[in-house]
Amino acid sequence: MIKGSVPEIPSSPPSVWTRNLHRPNSNLGRNTLLLLYPKHTIEQNPNGALGLVDWIAVRNVLLSGKPVLVFDSAEREAETDMIFYAGIIDSKKITYLRKNAGGLICFISGSKFRETLQLPFMNELLSKHPVLREISVRRPRYGDPPAFNLWLNHVDTKTGINDNDKALTIKRLHKVAELVYKGFSTEAIETFKREFYAPGHVPLLTSRGIANRRGHTELATALALITGLTPSMVIAEMLAEGISLPYEDARKFARRNALLFINGFDIITEAEKRGFLYD
Repeated sequence: MIKGSVPEIPSSPPSVWTRNLHRPNSNLGRNTLLLLYPKHTIEQNPNGALGLVDWIAVRNVLLSGKPVLVFDSAEREAETDMIFYAGIIDSKKITYLRKNAGGLICFISGSKFRETLQLPFMNELLSKHPVLREISVRRPRYGDPPAFNLWLNHVDTKTGINDNDKALTIKRLHKVAELVYKGFSTEAIETFKREFYAPGHVPLLTSRGIANRRGHTELATALALITGLTPSMVIAEMLAEGISLPYEDARKFARRNALLFINGFDIITEAEKRGFLYD
């Protein structure tokens, strides 16, 4: 489990957090965290705010079929995503995401998945269109380029939208990811071309790498790598009425449902430590 309590994030983190979080190859040390968190919170934990996550426990939770909750940062989307491992997905878990998270249910994989299948980013495709080029270069307020590639359905789905259909599409995408990450590139490409059509109802997003972007796509991919799982995850933003679910409410949901809650900086720090910067 996550050892100790997760430190509170101030409503307005100091600018040093932004500089360190968004700078590639940065190291989040104790001094940075003392600026980010109240000193008494850091001192309550002998290891500071680092080293709180038991990654083996996270792996076991994901493999058991339970989700984990991941908060990105107060300086980015300030959102918590619910994340399942795609290798164990079924329609009941899709229903759980739909009812308890509420955001867009997406399949996530890493840069190797994208490069093997030669997938474009959607904004790159739109940038070549004479009318749509102008809207393709705009960015969200947090500034990152989007991670969307395609929207897909499996060929055996009926409409693609219901929970059974989405689970089937995601399960077969997971099989493609397994082939990619086991090195069976030709089989992965042929399976992908044979079993899917686009556009569909499951958004496929791929990581730009923690060194380049630090959204939930990259955090979910890094989480898979850290825990020794195939980069193949299912995520959805947690929403409240009219807004994203506030940080404290997401933590309360985790406690109430005995789920792991992980702050994005813990994933980033561990990914940097292990060299998982570009997948």
